Amino acid sequence: MLYCNTYIKQGPKLLFDHHTTSFGAVAARCQAKSKRSGAQCRKPAMRGKAVCRTHGGASTGAKTSQGRERCAQAKTVHGWETREIRRKRAEKLRELRELEGAMLTLGMLSRT
Repeated sequence: MLYCNTYIKQGPKLLFDHHTTSFGAVAARCQAKSKRSGAQCRKPAMRGKAVCRTHGGASTGAKTSQGRERCAQAKTVHGWETREIRRKRAEKLRELRELEGAMLTLGMLSRT
């Protein structure tokens, strides 16, 4: 249960957002934010982490080299795109810049 929010200040800077739990402990607040409302999570963050257990604070990540390799090869999505889609777009943009450079050199385009 959350009783009150407190902010720890050092000089003019605001360092961390903390809150006091029902049994009086002061804990850092989870830094995760809701996609829908934009509100910050109200749970205390795990010790040494920026987020609570619900938002991935309990995760330790891959431990073995095989596990790390699997994570690297996984079809991970950042936003709406996979790495492959991002790679293809970067390649097409590189080709477009080369074509624009050639057209500028031949006088088919102007810089304005």
